[in-house]
Amino acid sequence: MSHPSLHLTARDFDAYAAEKATSKAYSRPRLEVKQRALAWARGVVSRLAELGISVDVHGSDEHPSIRNKHRADCQWVFFWRDQAARDELDRLLDRGRSISDAIDDPSPFTRHAFLALRISESEVQVCFAVHPDAKVDVDNLRARLSATEEATGAPASPLSAELTSALHALPEQFSFGAAGGDRVACSAATSDAIAEMLRRAADGQVPLWIGWAIPRETAVEHADILDEQLEDALVALAPIYRLVAWSRENDRIALDRKLEGIEQERARAHAELEAENERWRSEQARARERSMEQARARGDERVEAALPARRPTLATLFKAPSNAGAGRGGEPRPSLKRVGEGSAPARRAPHGEAEQQAKAEAPQKPSADHAPRAQRGPSGEPEAAAKVAPDPAKGGVLEKGSRVRVRRGPFGDKIGVVSELDGRGGARVLLGLLSTRLELDDLELVVDGRDRPALSTSHRKPLAPTPRKAR
Repeated sequence: MSHPSLHLTARDFDAYAAEKATSKAYSRPRLEVKQRALAWARGVVSRLAELGISVDVHGSDEHPSIRNKHRADCQWVFFWRDQAARDELDRLLDRGRSISDAIDDPSPFTRHAFLALRISESEVQVCFAVHPDAKVDVDNLRARLSATEEATGAPASPLSAELTSALHALPEQFSFGAAGGDRVACSAATSDAIAEMLRRAADGQVPLWIGWAIPRETAVEHADILDEQLEDALVALAPIYRLVAWSRENDRIALDRKLEGIEQERARAHAELEAENERWRSEQARARERSMEQARARGDERVEAALPARRPTLATLFKAPSNAGAGRGGEPRPSLKRVGEGSAPARRAPHGEAEQQAKAEAPQKPSADHAPRAQRGPSGEPEAAAKVAPDPAKGGVLEKGSRVRVRRGPFGDKIGVVSELDGRGGARVLLGLLSTRLELDDLELVVDGRDRPALSTSHRKPLAPTPRKAR
């Protein structure tokens, strides 16, 4: 044979002994048998495809599981309808199946007619089986056993004759019956006998079985030819499978119209569900929008409640009101200001301090003879060339006492006096009653044609030298 060999041995049969069935310790030898059986099954699939029968191959679990009721006492290799055909029927089969039935028997193999290879401790068998849970196939079989075919110009003949003829054509070793019960040789099959066996299978909830069982000793003794014999036996059962298993070409119960009705009902239910979901999504979106609007309104109310009645701004903080310089009766109110403008009220200074401040603010242009000591050179001459009034630009020389204009920030356009240079690119500037540190890039030198006041000099004018009297 060109296909992989099954080649069953006594060790393979021992893997399914009753004392090993519930133990996972023997899953490895059972897995080896399963892998060889599935490889051998590829030859059966190709031969069935030549007959126009498309099947899928699946193997039962080699370890105890819920699908085999936690007993791995045999190995099944199922040949059943393909996935598309199973899905089509499962939508109909699921309608009458309760949850308890699904829990009691979760295996999907009982819901469809199938061809199979089965290996147990005592025998190996090939069979065609249909379980009572495979309601579509069972109903199709019953319709075939009871209906009559009306041929034009010929007497009516029962359709069961086709089935009985297919059973009689099987080898004499083949038999049929309810699984686990008495079996009858297929050569003696009649329509009534088949119907009786089908009733017994339904009463015992066991499959109706048609096949060939080979004892273990015979299988081991003839292992060299057994693989081909089993493959031929499954191909011989193909006509039985074609007559019993439901298909659109073998529809004796008008299931095609039922499936179309189910599809239409399913499409209608799907459309209604989608419409209901769309309405729900729209309601949820509107509810979220209303919730966000309410949250924003509550937030605005909390913010407005937390704010003072009149908030100060930069315009009101650093600019005097229009009537700030007038007293009662419209008379000007005296105030003291420094070089910069400011909105804060000036503190009234004592008489001596006010005179000194007025002298300091008055523009002074010291002469060459009365120049301050700091502005004279080593020879006593004024250093007029050393300090030249800078151009009124941003890049002018800023010194202590320079009048500057603030270019940006909260004090923008304010005039102040540099009181200190920190050597780090910043200066402390007096702005009226305020003193703040600003970057040199934010300051602009103010030149109004007058010499700037020198804050570092004394407020008192230097005395002129007294000429000596001639002796």
